[in-house]
Amino acid sequence: MSLNILSNVALAYEPVWGPSRQLEAVRLRVRTLHPESVDAVHLLGLLSEEWSAESPPLIVSFTERGLLNQALLLSPFENLMLELPDLGPVPPPEFAARMAPARKLGHRFVQQTPLARARPDATEGRGPPLRCVMTLSPEEVQVVLQVVDRAVNGGTGPRVQSPVLREQMLEGITSRTVAAHCLDDRSAWGVSGWPVDDTLRAHRHHGVRPDRSTMVRLQQALMRDRPTDVVEGVILHDPVLTFRLLRLVNSPVFGSTRQVETIRQAILLLGQRALSNWLMEQLPGASPEKDLIPVRHGMVLRARFMTTLMDPGPQAELRAEVYVAGLFSQLDLMTHEPLAKTLARVPLSERITASLLREDGPYKAYIDIARSMEGFEQGDAVVSLCRLYGFPLDDVNRALIRTLAHWRNPDQPGG
Repeated sequence: MSLNILSNVALAYEPVWGPSRQLEAVRLRVRTLHPESVDAVHLLGLLSEEWSAESPPLIVSFTERGLLNQALLLSPFENLMLELPDLGPVPPPEFAARMAPARKLGHRFVQQTPLARARPDATEGRGPPLRCVMTLSPEEVQVVLQVVDRAVNGGTGPRVQSPVLREQMLEGITSRTVAAHCLDDRSAWGVSGWPVDDTLRAHRHHGVRPDRSTMVRLQQALMRDRPTDVVEGVILHDPVLTFRLLRLVNSPVFGSTRQVETIRQAILLLGQRALSNWLMEQLPGASPEKDLIPVRHGMVLRARFMTTLMDPGPQAELRAEVYVAGLFSQLDLMTHEPLAKTLARVPLSERITASLLREDGPYKAYIDIARSMEGFEQGDAVVSLCRLYGFPLDDVNRALIRTLAHWRNPDQPGG
């Protein structure tokens, strides 16, 4: 068995968004490249060492049944859950025999299943409850839309009952309306992935405005005279706010005699009083829409992963540059205009613009690798990209693990 397990697995992740639209958990898909070089006890132990009580719960999804069978025999690792595959209408007897003692040990599970076959149970006296990861059929989606339409229209129309089971997890949802129904009306534990395209469709004419809750946190940080790095961190949690602030300090109206390329420079140039006054002017037009939170946080996750992967060390300006490259790599989704047109409004380093617009800059590799690990449908593109760009696969996997383990929602300490 290899001493470096992370060089022998391909990882991908999918965030699970809760009712508040904050990160509720993370699903981590694990596929082994060389099965003889990986075992569950060492891999789960490695993950557990990175995770803490403040980290989002981790759901480990093995693509190989052998690793899952090994994991079922182990004592549970704190903050880690195991994902079970869809076992069909009749689970194999040998797997059921492994499940009973594993549940008695205290393992927490989620199980992939179509809604029609979902059977969550309380498992009283037999360990933690089994939570389902449900998929909805097109017919079930249509029923949900009918339920929502009837509620919107004051109870008029055919009476139908939602097919969505309460307090479970759902995946593969492409409709913002369906996702909101699951979380708000059916108390779903979470939605795995987020219908980004459908959420942003409502903003295709005017773009997305800055997030109101982020601006309130920023105003509070300024009122409490928090350090510059704290203020900077709050701003960088919203790509639209970051963009607008850079545009402000580089506008002719502001009258700056030099280009300002980082948020830290913008804060120091403006001063906290002027920044606070600008925020008060912007606040009435800010967006309170909570369904946009997963979109923003997804962009922040990419930016943080890229920064962790590059590990620029003590070079604060380089760290800020890598982060902005990641954060702005999807800015066109928020502005609904070509990225080149958006970025032309702010001065960015040649390294950033080359990577985002000409795809030949030094950060292109980081963007490509980050994108390849977002979502289970990506396959194992990360492996070929690591070979192409000369990145050790274990470094990439470790950067992803640390990024996810260190995530804190804004309302958490350190968030």
